[in-house]
Amino acid sequence: MQAQLEVRSYSAEVNRHSHRYHQLVLPVSGSLEIEIGSQGGEVAAHRAAVIHAGETHCFQAQGANRFLVADLPLNCSDKLEPLPAFLSLNADTLEYAAILGRMLQKPANADALQRASCDLLLELLSRHTTDLNQSIDRRLLLAKTYLDETFAGPIKLEQLCAIAHLSRRQLHTLFLRQLGCAPSEYLLRLRMNHARRLLIETEESIQRVSEQCGYQNLAAFSDRFRRHFGVAPSHYRRRLH
Repeated sequence: MQAQLEVRSYSAEVNRHSHRYHQLVLPVSGSLEIEIGSQGGEVAAHRAAVIHAGETHCFQAQGANRFLVADLPLNCSDKLEPLPAFLSLNADTLEYAAILGRMLQKPANADALQRASCDLLLELLSRHTTDLNQSIDRRLLLAKTYLDETFAGPIKLEQLCAIAHLSRRQLHTLFLRQLGCAPSEYLLRLRMNHARRLLIETEESIQRVSEQCGYQNLAAFSDRFRRHFGVAPSHYRRRLH
């Protein structure tokens, strides 16, 4: 599929589904409550949602609402993987989303806008990760970078603390304050996102995917994946084919 961009409104009825493409949902007006896998949040004001292909999500809107929605092909996985399920939007991205929302109301402009607009939107959102790495505590960045690069191997908390030159309590506090989650949760997200990408982009067996994500026990991996995304790894892959 090609990237598609449009303005959509949602009803007050609770909906639950998944689809074979990635999706970005940005606010124009109103709010949308949404649960993506095991994470719940809201798309409103300065906050957007990133939904990966095959991910089960529930959503419900209240009152009048409009959202800029980008449906993206599977080959966008590498650009979306670093992004959290919910992220705050900076002024540039909000302004661009508002401009797109107005332009998409004119049918004559819609087709020509699609690909170029989605590419620029992804570029603006990708700055979220760059800005985050530049703003967080240097010691936390050492620990985060180590996890980013070695998540597939055995990780010991003591080793992580030594790399960051922090106590367990200090490390835990910094992760919660600046990344919004504990070190163990951050590691889990890295592993689950990598597993999802392998299931989408490769034909590796579930056992092999498990091993490449730091799990030697297939049952433990499948249980973690199911709890994180709401569906078993094998079912997740079947949804995309």
